[in-house]
Amino acid sequence: MLKALGKLHYSNMQLQYGKQIEVDEIKGKRIHLFIIACNHERRVMCAYNRVAQSNMILKSIALCYKAIPKKSNENISYVQVKSHVEIYKILDSQFALYVNQEINIVVDYSCMTKAWYYSIILYLTKRSLLIDKVKAYFFYTPSKYSVPQKPKHNTEIAPLPGKYVVPTNKPKALIVCLGYEQNKAEGIIDHLDPKICYVFYTEPALDPKFVDTVKANNKNILEHYKNIITYPFDDLLYLERQLTSLYYLLREDYSIIIAPLGPKPFTFISMLLSVKFPDIDIWRVGSGSDINEYKREPIDSETFIVNEVVFNSLVSE
Repeated sequence: MLKALGKLHYSNMQLQYGKQIEVDEIKGKRIHLFIIACNHERRVMCAYNRVAQSNMILKSIALCYKAIPKKSNENISYVQVKSHVEIYKILDSQFALYVNQEINIVVDYSCMTKAWYYSIILYLTKRSLLIDKVKAYFFYTPSKYSVPQKPKHNTEIAPLPGKYVVPTNKPKALIVCLGYEQNKAEGIIDHLDPKICYVFYTEPALDPKFVDTVKANNKNILEHYKNIITYPFDDLLYLERQLTSLYYLLREDYSIIIAPLGPKPFTFISMLLSVKFPDIDIWRVGSGSDINEYKREPIDSETFIVNEVVFNSLVSE
């Protein structure tokens, strides 16, 4: 029986825990909401098709960067999105259907911009929702290797929208994860001029060509800095432990900024840590609307990186 709404006092949702799981561990679950991003990539539907094989999906929404595509899946609602505020409105409308319930959602961030999936994470931790519990399954579909394109000029180096960290007079500590395009990391290091810099990159990766290209295109940085940390591409628990240890090492003496320029799973873990530790700031390097577009085919139809993250609402009467 539902509780009387007039007697309930809801606080913001709280991140209870997160863990990496295998894709088959969500088999048979009722998925109340599935969110994907619709763009030019060839892996867009890979996670959706995999989950739809063995789960009931009640509602699916595709967030579109540009006009809604003419060829679309009839089981998915397509919405053009221009800001994180619009994502909040979409989530408000969907969560209003499940007052006082526990729900399961899937967020496939494989093709999303950093701002989009950060907005979803912040929504689940900043919003006062009439939901008892949200189990969010964050999916990432690894891609086949593709040759990096010539890098675009950096026109935006700034914090991700949606969260504001009060500036301090402490020196900056920058944690940067290298991508495989040239100049991105050098740009943000020069812009922020940190007192200390820690450099992450993936090794091993699912395809060693990614590692070779990261090393070649970031040779100057890897030769210049001593604090270099590698992590396995698909072991996010190991990555989380490395970043958490760094946070506790640096937090007393530095303002901590993470610049996730590399694989999206690194970005995802960084975002969760910025929720757990509010004094962590997440920055991005971008080229505005003039971005390099990659087709990004899935490495195969069965390989996914999946994290279960549980958010609870604290309720009192």
